[in-house]
Amino acid sequence: MNLKNVDTHALAAELTRRQRTVRKLTARRERLAKELAELDAELQALGQAGQGRAGRAPAERAAPRRRARNEVSLADALASAMEVRAIVSPSEAATLVRKNGYKSTARNFGMLVSNALSKDQRFKRVARGQYERVA
Repeated sequence: MNLKNVDTHALAAELTRRQRTVRKLTARRERLAKELAELDAELQALGQAGQGRAGRAPAERAAPRRRARNEVSLADALASAMEVRAIVSPSEAATLVRKNGYKSTARNFGMLVSNALSKDQRFKRVARGQYERVA
């Protein structure tokens, strides 16, 4: 659409139409938010927490994750958990490390282990998803 061919009256009419639409949508949103708050209050009265956008009650937020502190790095923990010439998968290595007391709050800890195995010189990739402790 080339705006050079549109007259100013048509542009003004379109702007007015869009402003009315915004006002209508804003009013509808406020009505729905009020209704949702009422439903949450009813649920709370029945002993159930109301569900917000992410499946949590509006006032309830997930606690921030605290980073787990370990005395050794993940690569060092992997090296100490595995024997030389042992061949393991990243998921097996993650299990070994956790059994040895390594703490992590990562949701994807297996992926962190996989990255550590692939980057550390003490481990060698022998097959897809299989790493051997070299030194």
